[in-house]
Amino acid sequence: MSRLLHTSDWHLGHTLHGHPRSEDFDAVLAEIVAIAQESRPDLIVHSGDLFHSSRPTPRDLMRAMRILAELAAVAPTVVVAGNHDSPTWFEFFDLMAGPSVGRGLFFVGRYRPAHEGGVFTFDACGGEERIRLAALPFVHPNRFWQRSASDTSYGEYAEGMRELQAGLVGAMREGYDPDRDVLFFTAHVYVTGATRSRSERAMGESFEIAVEDLPEVSYTALGHIHLPQAVRSSTLTARYAGSPLAMDFSEANDPKGVVIVDAEPGRPVRVRTRRLSSGRRLAKFEGTLDQLRAEAAEYDGTFLKPLITGEEPDVPLRQKIAEIVPRALIIKPALAREAATNAVLDFNPGDEPDLPDAFHAYLAREGLSGAAAESAVTAFSQLLNEADEETPPPVPAEELLRAALEDTWTEAS
Repeated sequence: MSRLLHTSDWHLGHTLHGHPRSEDFDAVLAEIVAIAQESRPDLIVHSGDLFHSSRPTPRDLMRAMRILAELAAVAPTVVVAGNHDSPTWFEFFDLMAGPSVGRGLFFVGRYRPAHEGGVFTFDACGGEERIRLAALPFVHPNRFWQRSASDTSYGEYAEGMRELQAGLVGAMREGYDPDRDVLFFTAHVYVTGATRSRSERAMGESFEIAVEDLPEVSYTALGHIHLPQAVRSSTLTARYAGSPLAMDFSEANDPKGVVIVDAEPGRPVRVRTRRLSSGRRLAKFEGTLDQLRAEAAEYDGTFLKPLITGEEPDVPLRQKIAEIVPRALIIKPALAREAATNAVLDFNPGDEPDLPDAFHAYLAREGLSGAAAESAVTAFSQLLNEADEETPPPVPAEELLRAALEDTWTEAS
């Protein structure tokens, strides 16, 4: 029986409203290593977004390589780039720590045809079984633009992805032995219908693929969506492993974990999730200060987002909350405001639409539709993907100053 461990979307370097999460990452990544050491998989797959920024800091680079090296000591470890990752950094990792130096680490920063490293083969069960893995990192719609075209439609992106995927899967099936081989596929992509979190970068429909486009293999390891979930399909076994830490308060109650897949040639796989519990918890509170005082133990040591009722606007709110839960990191404390009884809502209070969808609706109201509107929305989505609203790219001078302050030294006399 072959065993796969699937993890994803670490987002190293992520901060929560300006608060670094280094200790949380160290704790949860150590937990993932411990699970790997205990479960002894034959292969470990990271399905993208290793970093939160395409310009990771030196400390996050060190953290990533240290943990990946620990995982590679357990089993061969394949990492594909996500939409947050830099393909150039992945090429550097592959050069310095990849198969050429024999450390069991494999990095796929850009799409590779099978003959250039897009398909991997690993022995399992002492050589009695063989794992074949096709790897597809994040692919931007720009790849499928035609020089004569001004935009790329959803259909063109989906068709282009099908062609890339078919080439990989076809090569993976060459020489397939049904009595020995187990086939896996990994991709960093949004599958239509998956439940998204608010913390993911907004992407328009030009980045989507249909469930039916996924290959029929033993298991598909997906990255990009932060909420762990199975893809809805009666014929496929595919899962998003999700992020190991809650990325924002919309994920405060989401269960986090890694996926362990047991597979045998010619048989359905057994999929189970190992829950992760490390890292500081994100918690919301709504109520009076007296209620918070009564429940203070529950919020000790959390990232706490409080909404306080029954207080006057001039109350020193943050100070009072800090006195009640001194070990909590308080995020955006606010006073609840009672709505006026005669207030009239002039909007639909349902879920807020994604920015590209809202922009598309705006263009329609302004009379712009068809190819011109799709082109504008595509360009708008690309600009959104270039921006990192919560964690801006580090400023070199700032990073040097921070490193100097953290690693002080005195000259010997």
